[in-house]
Amino acid sequence: RHQHWLVPARSPLRAGTRAMAINPTLAEDAATRSLFPMPQAGETFVLKRDSINFECTLPRGGKLSGKGAFYLTTKRIVFVAEKSSRPDFTSFEVPLGHLANAAEPKFNQPIFGANYLSGEAVPETPADANSPLAGGATKWSLTFISGGAGTFLPLFFKLLDDIRRTPGRNSLANAAQQGRLNQVAYVDPSDPSVLYLSQPAAAPGSEEVTAFEIEEPSAPPAPPAQRNRWFWW
Repeated sequence: RHQHWLVPARSPLRAGTRAMAINPTLAEDAATRSLFPMPQAGETFVLKRDSINFECTLPRGGKLSGKGAFYLTTKRIVFVAEKSSRPDFTSFEVPLGHLANAAEPKFNQPIFGANYLSGEAVPETPADANSPLAGGATKWSLTFISGGAGTFLPLFFKLLDDIRRTPGRNSLANAAQQGRLNQVAYVDPSDPSVLYLSQPAAAPGSEEVTAFEIEEPSAPPAPPAQRNRWFWW
């Protein structure tokens, strides 16, 4: 029952916003024709990483999961699902500003299983009471099911550090805007992340929003009917 809407190319929908979100606006990359996060005002794309498992636990219970790719930009991480746990879940957005103001995300290296990045994010402003993100922190994880993370991790933590120390003065963002990421980033041969040496553009008229249906909690089961009991003396 999920629905898709095409947004006019000049629509300001979500432009410049920094709200953690389920199903942020996506669009077709004009070059590759694949779905990617619709660029926000002042945002620069840093890298894309395929072969990712995503999972999050919502504040009031319930989980979302999927397999796909994530995009790291100077403002956010956006996971875009190829397959997901429910048909109306297509993507998830975590603004870096939320992470910079919360507990440090952790890179986990279990003895058994793939490495994964985990963290918590809390909306900058109280979410609507009916929002699935209302009620506290959302715990999330990105599992690297193929390859290493030696290219991604330094860039990710450098972006967080720039946001904490010098908001608005991001040296890594400047390098990305100028197409010099390959000059400042360590390229790990085992990490299949793809650096953006030029910025992606959305195909005109391809913006897409997927409605996320909030599942109402089911009513508690009715108590069993009491049976009359007869006692004989």
